[in-house]
Order: sequence, then C-alpha cells, then structure tokens
Amino acid sequence: MGSSLAAGLAAAHAKGVVHAGLSPSAVFLSTEGPRVGSFGAVRAVGPDGEARDGVPWLTAGCVAPEQAAGGRPRPLGDVHALGAVLAFAATGHTAPECDELPASLRAAVAACLSRDPARRPRAAELAHRLTSTAVASQATVLDATAALPLPAGIIAALARQSASVLAADPPLAPR
Repeated sequence: MGSSLAAGLAAAHAKGVVHAGLSPSAVFLSTEGPRVGSFGAVRAVGPDGEARDGVPWLTAGCVAPEQAAGGRPRPLGDVHALGAVLAFAATGHTAPECDELPASLRAAVAACLSRDPARRPRAAELAHRLTSTAVASQATVLDATAALPLPAGIIAALARQSASVLAADPPLAPR
C-alpha cells in the first residue's frame, strides 16, 4: 500500500504537481491497490502566508506543520501527509505512538512525520524504501499489518460507505 502511494506522489512531484491535501479520505481502495485522488484541495484555501489549519476538508494530523502555518504546499509536505496516512492505515489514527506501529513501518513513518521538512525522505526514496521493506519481508506493506486487525474506525467507515452505496437509489433511465 505505502509503496504504491509513495510512487504515485513521486510521479506527481516529477511533473511539478503537489497534492496539497493528502489524507486517509483522499485514498481510494481498488482491486489494483490504493489510488490517490483529490489533488490540490488546499490551493482553494488562501494565499501563501495564510494559515491552513482548521480548514474543514484538511485532516489536521495530515497537514505538514509548515503548511499549517501558511507555507506554500511543497512535495515534502505531501510526504508528511503520506506518513500520517500510513500511520492511520496501521493504527486508525494519524499520530500514533511509535510502539503502536508495526516494526516494518516505524522508521519510515517517523521520518515522514518529522517536523523538519529537510529530514523527510523524498517520495521516490520512500517508495523505494517501502518496496524494499515489503520484498525483504515477502509481503506488501499492507500485508505486513495483516496480523493486526484493521482499526475499528476504518472498519466502521468502510461499512458506512458500503451501506450508503447499497442503499442508494439508482438513477432512473430516461423514457
């Protein structure tokens, strides 16, 4: 999971695109693996220098400190957000204690969540690191957490989404 999300961000960053709002709700699960959506929501918030914390569609634990303070969205802010997304996938919240994380994710998540952007890995480096970790353990990053049950919050969110899809009335065909 983590390696494909990091690779997706790396591809976007290589084209000069910053997500600027990555959070668990911006990750879509498909049969081919996770996909990143909702690029650029934060750009609608305000100009550089204007604080971006407290914006309804930005998840507080996912906004990099420099971005929350009003800094321009940058690739290393996306990496901070990816660390929070990985933490959420493993524990159910975006800022876990280190010992809550599976050992295979601890170093990568800690590096991503560094308050100092210069200490965060680039997305391409993170993708490589997570792929190497997955290959070394003969599992994907998501499978590495499979021994742990999915956090209750994630299960509840998936159940609510599934129920709303099943309860939706299909559009009527035009006559």
